[in-house]
Amino acid sequence: MVAKTRFWLDVFIFTGFLVALEPKFTGKQLHEWLLMAGVGTLLIHFLFHWEWLIKISLNFFKNVFHISRLNYVVAIVIFIGFITIITSGLMISKSFLPYFGIKVAESRGWESIHELASNLTLVLVAFHFALHWEWVWRTFNQILTGIIRPKSAQAAGAFANPDEGLEGE
Repeated sequence: MVAKTRFWLDVFIFTGFLVALEPKFTGKQLHEWLLMAGVGTLLIHFLFHWEWLIKISLNFFKNVFHISRLNYVVAIVIFIGFITIITSGLMISKSFLPYFGIKVAESRGWESIHELASNLTLVLVAFHFALHWEWVWRTFNQILTGIIRPKSAQAAGAFANPDEGLEGE
């Protein structure tokens, strides 16, 4: 997959996660529906990295330490965090599950698990972001350069040969 596509997918997921952390931004009903849509983007993210996950899984114990192993462990724990957020969120659902006729009993325990999992997963996502900072910065610069370069390249090309394009004059 192209780095640019991965970058924008990651930005979308991260932004959605930050917005979802505070249901006051969207209201509880929209919060639940947006998060269920977010599950799809997370699955896409994991599918894009599936080969890497398999490769690291098969070679996990071959090196004493490698940054890939740390990335792998963080990714797995984040995955578990999101599974916990989704499961606990469904258990306290006020609109998504009731829409399908499924009633859930109120439980302060599930709410506590949901809040704790959300906050811990945010810390892990921030750590994951920090681990990949070089890639994020490099890809962002490539995207930014790609946006700026065509205009400046056209301008430079126009002045590179002053006689070019003047044959008919």
